[in-house]
Amino acid sequence: MPLSIPDETHFTISTYLKKAQKVSDSLLQIALPILPEDMRTRLNAVYAQIPAVSCAGCDTPGSCCELTDAEYNDDFATMYPLYAVEYINITDYVRAHFDPKKQRELLNTVEERPRRCPFLTPEGGCSIHPARPLTCRTYGILNQVSQVNATAESARDKVPWQWISSFLSTERYTVCPKTKLKEADKVDAHMQAMVSLEYERELIYMSDTLNWLDADRRELFQQITKKTHPTRWTWGGFNALAQKPLKWVKHHFANLWKTSFLGE
Repeated sequence: MPLSIPDETHFTISTYLKKAQKVSDSLLQIALPILPEDMRTRLNAVYAQIPAVSCAGCDTPGSCCELTDAEYNDDFATMYPLYAVEYINITDYVRAHFDPKKQRELLNTVEERPRRCPFLTPEGGCSIHPARPLTCRTYGILNQVSQVNATAESARDKVPWQWISSFLSTERYTVCPKTKLKEADKVDAHMQAMVSLEYERELIYMSDTLNWLDADRRELFQQITKKTHPTRWTWGGFNALAQKPLKWVKHHFANLWKTSFLGE
């Protein structure tokens, strides 16, 4: 029997999730979409600024979504960083577009840094392409490292050097000579948004304003991490906190966080 959704004027999401726990702890935060539509619209407005690319000419589709031994040893991660607002958006997409068995498989994934993105299809495609996060959307927009360096140089004395350094350390590794740019008219504004961390600052704001964890998990997270909530992490990291039964979280999360180096 499906769970009925109470009038949001009388119940907060966290309150409803608390009540849902009486039905089944394993259904907590899985029973209903939890990203407000106004927030989804705001998130999609960020995504709309990013130039589209095509990977149709790639002879190794999906290779950018898997880690080589060298990349794994150098602490690279797939689909990272993933912001909390994006995580919730993707969980909504998973619940709406995958059968129950596949949902359980994806939402039970708790490995923080898998070698292969859990959403990569056997054919090398993306199974959540319409909801893919910022880090995936910006991959391969530039196909020359020289373009990255030129963007950084143009921003010198305009934004803090730490922002430029962050831009360089990320974008030099997302260059792909195999992609085809489909919206060249967006590139200049996009690169300025990247080097000024405009996208990231917007996603951090959205993630920090969401009250998406139930009270028990929020309190547990605060006790263990001394933080109010996670802002960005990986798919598996967020799942461990949000999708596992509360009993599991109480027993395992402290050790998981202790060994994590990607959770923020």
